[in-house]
Amino acid sequence: MKVFVTGAGGFVGAAAVSSALSAGHDVVALVRPNGNRQRLDELGVVVAPVNLADVAELEAAMRHHRPDVIVHSAWSGVSNASRHERLQISDNVSAALSLVDAAAAAGVSKFIGIGSQAEYGLLSGKISETVLPVPTSLYGAAKLAVQVLAAQLCADAGIDFAWLRLFSTYGPRDNPNWLIPSVIEQMLDGRRPMTTEGRQLWDYLFIDDVADAIRAVAESKQAVGIFNLGSGKPIAVRNIIEHIRDIAAPGLDLIFGEIPYKQGQIWHMEADTDRLNKLTGFVPQVELDEGLLRTIEWHKSKRSGEQC
Repeated sequence: MKVFVTGAGGFVGAAAVSSALSAGHDVVALVRPNGNRQRLDELGVVVAPVNLADVAELEAAMRHHRPDVIVHSAWSGVSNASRHERLQISDNVSAALSLVDAAAAAGVSKFIGIGSQAEYGLLSGKISETVLPVPTSLYGAAKLAVQVLAAQLCADAGIDFAWLRLFSTYGPRDNPNWLIPSVIEQMLDGRRPMTTEGRQLWDYLFIDDVADAIRAVAESKQAVGIFNLGSGKPIAVRNIIEHIRDIAAPGLDLIFGEIPYKQGQIWHMEADTDRLNKLTGFVPQVELDEGLLRTIEWHKSKRSGEQC
């Protein structure tokens, strides 16, 4: 099977490339012409430097590579600061739909899009795919819009469609500004991170499990429609920070509540993953303690390499 991964220079995209390669699939990694391809060069994968906004360039790449499956993980404006900006619409919606059109013209059999729990909005308790989404940001609304429109375009073209609503993920090579890598780096410096009270219950899934779930959906003919992608095991943010402290900086004093919760705080994120499990057999393999240990060790090794 030939898999075409967009956003392949990013955290989730690069992991999806690695998982597909490890399973013996042919992979083409799409990155922006000036995008990060260091990880891809390490993997030795075929790289297609394509700007998704350039329809002609995109169509030419699709005709040339003729993939069986597309994994669309590219997305502009994923930072918290950008989630209410108009680029969520201008940079993402039309690009995703152009990708579906190019896929249809090239005879692609399956389209997999990476969505987000942000599509659901402010909910509590375990979230199933049947819940009515009520997004509270342009980011979530744009993701939802792509899901609805791309599903219809795929149906019209006879392409199998799957949409994975990703909850929270973590692991080596994550964005250093996100909670877990930021806390790790501060603690490795011997500094106490300033945090909220940390009462939020969030659902974290290790990046290798995220990538393997994407591959499981790609390999399963019956895995179509919307899927939640998470661990199904919410944990308080303060407990995550304590776990990191115990591994990275034992004995470091922690003070919770030094900064306020942000407006529109999400208090509970818990993915109901029964549908994903039933249709693909996917079950997460990396528990939080192991995942944090592996992530912290990666940060330590990265620091050691930088010091050499």
